[in-house]
Amino acid sequence: MRRVPLSVWLIPALGACIISSALGVIASTHHVREGYARLQMLELERWRKQEHYTRLLLEINTWAAPHRLSQIAAAELSMQAPHLSLSQVVTE
Repeated sequence: MRRVPLSVWLIPALGACIISSALGVIASTHHVREGYARLQMLELERWRKQEHYTRLLLEINTWAAPHRLSQIAAAELSMQAPHLSLSQVVTE
């Protein structure tokens, strides 16, 4: 019986292992890059939403400012502060 040298089977097997390992590295690198691109997209979206939220807070605080409410009450509703002489203290 004729013996087949070990190198006849070993070299193609090692070549197949190297190729499959290289393909695994390529696939892994691709997935990492996809994940990083998604992370950048989500960070940009988070930044935009944070900016929008900050603007909304600024708008809310502007609309609710006490001096603005006083101006609107006086101008549009003809409201004014009562005179102290018209006030009475109620005691029980």
